[in-house]
Formats: sequence, structure tokens, C-alpha cells
Amino acid sequence: MPLSIMKSGIRAAMLLSVCLAGRTVWSEEVQLSVQDVPQPLAAAVKQLETREGWGITYEEPPGQPSPKGSILLTYTVTDATRTDSKLQEEVLTRLLARQAGKDAPRFRLVQAGGLWHITPEQGSPLETPITLPRQERPLGEVLQRLCAEVTKQSGTQVELGKTTGLRLETRVTLEAVTREPARVVLARLLNTLPQRAAWTLRTQGPERKFVLSPHRIFRLTGGTPGPAPSK
Repeated sequence: MPLSIMKSGIRAAMLLSVCLAGRTVWSEEVQLSVQDVPQPLAAAVKQLETREGWGITYEEPPGQPSPKGSILLTYTVTDATRTDSKLQEEVLTRLLARQAGKDAPRFRLVQAGGLWHITPEQGSPLETPITLPRQERPLGEVLQRLCAEVTKQSGTQVELGKTTGLRLETRVTLEAVTREPARVVLARLLNTLPQRAAWTLRTQGPERKFVLSPHRIFRLTGGTPGPAPSK
């Protein structure tokens, strides 16, 4: 083979390698924005979940709901870093820092049971230690029993609300738990299903009871939800 042709082939192969490598470093700058809405942090969390497929729970603080507000957050993501727990933690930490104003409630970020949890600093009913026997029942019954136990142990009424995307008739096994935080038990239960799930916990009605609403994690921009963050 003539040397000139061989050199041309080598140059073409090198160019192809560069192009292929370029595809692996594709990145996107994302601008997450919620404008003048009630509970802006909850709205921003929902945007992150449906865009990135991250498992994030949101628990509303007791008392009055958050006032209207706006949040703007910019971050860079790639197909590789989207499933990186370090990026998820960084973005969520920056998101919490966007909560501003003297009337805005304060939140903290907790990782447990394969999910990220945004919880109020003054506490949540789901931090209550609960005790439940081992049981094999439909998912709906187990969730009802968990809510009843949280209500009993915390003295705060917690009811089961909407369960978007979950099949409540699916039989699940909950191993016995002894004085374990309800949040951890719930996260473990919902992440043994065929599809991952998260939840919101909001106050409702004049009696300010809490309504627990578990839901399947949907990534609306394509693909499947990323893996749970490593412990």
C-alpha cells in the first residue's frame, strides 16, 4: 500500500476517534426557573425530578405554607454526571440556598434509603421512630399501616393521599422494624418496587393534618430514572 494512502487512512481514523470522543463529553447548561409561585422550593424539586429522574422527597414544614416566591438555578450536566450522587448533592444544596426572605421556611438535605430528602429544619412527622411487625400485604395496606403508626407515635395526624403511578394492589414484604425513623422505613419500602418512588408530605385543612402522597418517579425528558445515590 502506498505510504500516502496509509497516512491518509491514519489521519481519518484519528479524526473519527476525536469525533467519537467528543460525543462522550457532551454537556448541557440547564436553567431551572420557577417564578412567583406558592411553595417555590417544592415546584423546583418537581422540575428536577421530572427533568433528571432524581429521587427527591419534599416534606412541608408544620404551620403556614411557604409564601409565593421565585427560584433561579443554573447547573451543568452530562449523561455521565446525571447519575452522579456528588452532582445531585451539589445541585440540591445550591437549591436550598436559593430559599430567601425572612418568611421563607428553612430546610435541610438528608440522604436515606436511596433517596434525597428535603425536610424542614424544625422537624417532620416522618422522623418519628416506629415499630411494625413483618408483613406481606398489598402496598396500599402497608402504606396505610405506616401512616397510622406515625400518627400514633407522633401525635400528629398523617393520612395517605394520592399515589400517582403506584399499583396499590401489588403485594410487598415489609420486614419487621423496631423504633426506626418512619422516613427510612418508607424509603426502603418504596424502593423495593419494580419502579422507584418518592413522596411529598404536605399540610392540609384547618386542622393542619399531614397528607403523605407517594408517587412513581417519572423522567419526562426521556430515558429512565438514574440509580439511587450511593450511601
